[in-house]
Amino acid sequence: MDKAQEKIAAGLEQVFWNRGFSDPSVPDLRAGVGVSMRTLYRHFPSREAMVLGALEYRHRRYMEYVREGIEAPGLCASEQLFDKLGGWMRLTAGKTCFFRQALAANPDSVAIAETVQRHKTEMLTLFGELAGNMEFSASIYVLHEGVMASYAELGEAAVENAKHLVRLMFKSDRLSKLS
Repeated sequence: MDKAQEKIAAGLEQVFWNRGFSDPSVPDLRAGVGVSMRTLYRHFPSREAMVLGALEYRHRRYMEYVREGIEAPGLCASEQLFDKLGGWMRLTAGKTCFFRQALAANPDSVAIAETVQRHKTEMLTLFGELAGNMEFSASIYVLHEGVMASYAELGEAAVENAKHLVRLMFKSDRLSKLS
């Protein structure tokens, strides 16, 4: 994305986050972004392209947020991931996954489904890298998605429970290697 596209995508992300993916019309999106209709369509030529732009922007923003300040791979990095997730959930007022919201509102879009799948696949890889053990990636992914889904009801308890389970996973792995 160039700078103009990034600025528009950031605005689209906020409009979709605040109003959902079904509600805002293209004129609403244009107004929310603060550009002319011509400029909006030049950078994102369809409503689907606007959703995809917002998703791509959110993906990069979240991945950068998670990676920032994370220590060397291992247990500490995996615990930090959940501390970061708790911070993200506080920033987003505990709303559910932006990507799953987009897919639910656009179930027939192959491009949106592929973008959501790519995001989730990259997260799986990142989680394995943070753990220093790719075998842990699916378990950490399940915990991550569970925290996102339950944060509105459980708050920080969801984060702390996920960290507890991560510690047990690392301990169990260490014990199995000793025996």
